[in-house]
Amino acid sequence: SDKILAILGEPMNGVIVIEASNLTSNRLAIMSNEHDIDIEILSRMMELARQIGGRGREGHAVGALFAIGSVPKLRRYTTALVLNPFKGHSDNKKSVLDSNNHETLAEFAWLDGAILFNSKGIASDAGRYIQVPSGISAKPGEGGRHLAARAISQLAEGIAICVSSSGVITIYSKGRERYRVRLS
Repeated sequence: SDKILAILGEPMNGVIVIEASNLTSNRLAIMSNEHDIDIEILSRMMELARQIGGRGREGHAVGALFAIGSVPKLRRYTTALVLNPFKGHSDNKKSVLDSNNHETLAEFAWLDGAILFNSKGIASDAGRYIQVPSGISAKPGEGGRHLAARAISQLAEGIAICVSSSGVITIYSKGRERYRVRLS
């Protein structure tokens, strides 16, 4: 419930009141605390999502889905669509914290399915199909990727970041949309 008061002087006089709950960094910090995930990991995940959503692939808009949390729980609600490209590689080659890995992570994000990350930002699996149970149905205007993101965040009690091919990044936590931004 904190508020920031900005008092403007010359050449523009005025007062601006900003509610801290509306600041992106504050929303990410709240989610990171709720899920015991370092804020730096969420920030780097958003950086990767912006990279994917902003440039697409070979001139075409693409989407992606990342699920962050307990890998055993995430795997419980997913099925492998492809052989796991991360298996056998060291953690430092799979960490979202190292921006040198972002190109590799982006390549695997374009596979059908989700990339699963543990709470330390280490990718464990790619190409995972999320099994949405019959009790969770799509909301009006919601596509399959968003439905899957919402479902996995609820089922595995984690965070899901969905990059739509229309240039929107949405973060889901505990089955609810918590943040949305449109790339310009």
